[in-house]
Amino acid sequence: MSRKILPLLFASSLTFFFAACGDDSSSSASIECIEDENCLDEYSSSSEDDASEESSSSLAEDVSSSSSADSSAASSSSSVAESSSSSDTTDVSSSSAEESSSSAEESSSSSVTYLSTTPNAADLEVSGDTLFALFQRQNSDYTITVPGLLAMYDLSSGELLDTISLKTKNPSAVKIANGMVYVATTGEYDASYSLPADENRGIEKIDLATKTSSLWLSGTKLGGGAYDLVINEKLGKAYVAIYKTYGYAPLAEIDLSTGSISAVEGILDASGSLEYDAEKGVIYIGDRFMDYTTYEMHIGVFSYDGTTLTQISDADPEEEFRLPYSIKTVSSSLYVFVSDYNSGKLYMNYADSEDEGISFYQDSKLAAANGKLYLMERGENNSLAEINLSTGSVNWQVSLEGQNPYDIVAADGENIWLTFYGTAEIQKLSSTGKKLATISTSTFCAHE
Repeated sequence: MSRKILPLLFASSLTFFFAACGDDSSSSASIECIEDENCLDEYSSSSEDDASEESSSSLAEDVSSSSSADSSAASSSSSVAESSSSSDTTDVSSSSAEESSSSAEESSSSSVTYLSTTPNAADLEVSGDTLFALFQRQNSDYTITVPGLLAMYDLSSGELLDTISLKTKNPSAVKIANGMVYVATTGEYDASYSLPADENRGIEKIDLATKTSSLWLSGTKLGGGAYDLVINEKLGKAYVAIYKTYGYAPLAEIDLSTGSISAVEGILDASGSLEYDAEKGVIYIGDRFMDYTTYEMHIGVFSYDGTTLTQISDADPEEEFRLPYSIKTVSSSLYVFVSDYNSGKLYMNYADSEDEGISFYQDSKLAAANGKLYLMERGENNSLAEINLSTGSVNWQVSLEGQNPYDIVAADGENIWLTFYGTAEIQKLSSTGKKLATISTSTFCAHE
């Protein structure tokens, strides 16, 4: 494979997290517990007035580069089974999402003009009995007019509990530790597709008890936009891919107690995915760096235990050219999907350079839930597959009724929640991919 990536791939590489829009309203329902032991009984809509002073309300007229997550390309080599009928599906949106925190003006007034058909869900997270969904809320023309939004649902029923408007735009990841919610935001890309080191992006910290969000660490301090985020709870450290410009996204380590920032030396482009393995207490980093002047590479997957950075490969990256794209662990086993935007492969043993990988669609993303590994083929395919953990073969695969599947979390011990970037839905699926329920997120779309 050629070591030189065509400049046209520059635009197609920005498949994640372009956009935003906001919603300040909130529900009367409350969240019972966060991180199990931290029950927040005082969390209710009575604190909305206090939160309003902290939540972002201004609308800025800015322009974002478009996402190419739905761009068409070569088909996957894997087969797609027919999806289950949706006739048995329960739509929970009418009793929850549409009647909860969205205001009457947003959900029913004819004066509301929606500027997009999707709020662009970027990430899902679970804590206790609560499902957290992060929305970028871009306009249909990819402009950004309002901040991102965090919505909270009952994990079992899908009932909307509340929403919190972020301070900044274009959120990329949400993580929860010690009863606090951390949200990484990239903000808007400038004309050169870079993320400036300014106050319009960074890491927000959300206090669920008061329903307030504050810009904890700005892009000024970080040096750019927060592109991805994982937390090593054993060390009390957050690890953030700091996107500065295309092909250059160094990794930062942040002390959650002090907010101090230090660089993880040896990582040049951490946009190739971050993953935390709680059992081993390490994070995995996908480095996609390539110097387009000298063609020097630093491509591969690395592990970091807070002290030592270790390359997970038995060959020189100059000889492999396996660009990491999505990384997940299941029972401390590492699974890596690689993509050069023309083809994609799943590696069950990335460390073995003789492993030829298993071909899937170029824009596929891994997810793990209930001890299972899932692969979401996106773009023109829009399928979900459960992957055999030993062989990498497909246990089952279904076509999805939604565009650009983006993230999966466990709903309970058997079922999963799946969200879409290109469709205003979060779907509850069975352990075999059958759709059980649907949460409509359409009222979160950008609107006038």
